Amino acid sequence: MMKVEEPRVPDDLTVCYELPDEDEFEGCLFDEADMAHERMRAKEFRSCVFRKCRITDADLTRAGFVDVVFDHCDLSRTTFETAVCQRVTFDTCRLSGADLVKSILRSVTLHGCKADYLNLSEAKTDRVQFTGCQLTEAALESVIIKNTAFTDCDLTRATFFRTPLKGLDMTTCTLDGLMVNLPDLRGMIVTPLQAAELAKLLGLVVK
Repeated sequence: MMKVEEPRVPDDLTVCYELPDEDEFEGCLFDEADMAHERMRAKEFRSCVFRKCRITDADLTRAGFVDVVFDHCDLSRTTFETAVCQRVTFDTCRLSGADLVKSILRSVTLHGCKADYLNLSEAKTDRVQFTGCQLTEAALESVIIKNTAFTDCDLTRATFFRTPLKGLDMTTCTLDGLMVNLPDLRGMIVTPLQAAELAKLLGLVVK
């Protein structure tokens, strides 16, 4: 069974209600902070918790997150391009339209997140768990997937072009209208009903 490492966050965090003008943060609890439209390029966050924060339309390009928890945060339309996330949890967050192009995700958990239109194209994932997430029309093109799992996720009309799906168990997910290159489907684990839906990509009619 795939093991995803949990974030290592100490109990004695320093509470912050806004983002200080610094480049590195360690041991901080950002509590209901409003960081909408903030420019946070290349900032480093270690052993931090973001709780009920508004981080919409923010710029986190090249940012680094190690041992970080996002708890009930709104990260809609935020840019994480080329960011690095290691031992990071997104719990019940909104990631609608978030941009994680060319990001690196290691031991990352997304649980109960609304992540429609999420862009993970050209990302690298290793030990990433999506559970109960809405990923409708998400873009996962040219993703290097390693030890990644999708459980009870809605992937309606998601795009997986040039992303090999061999070994992925999608039996608990909704795959209606999935857009994918046929060779990349080889080895993906699906139910008979899902197989019938995916057969439409071949122009087949299953009766």
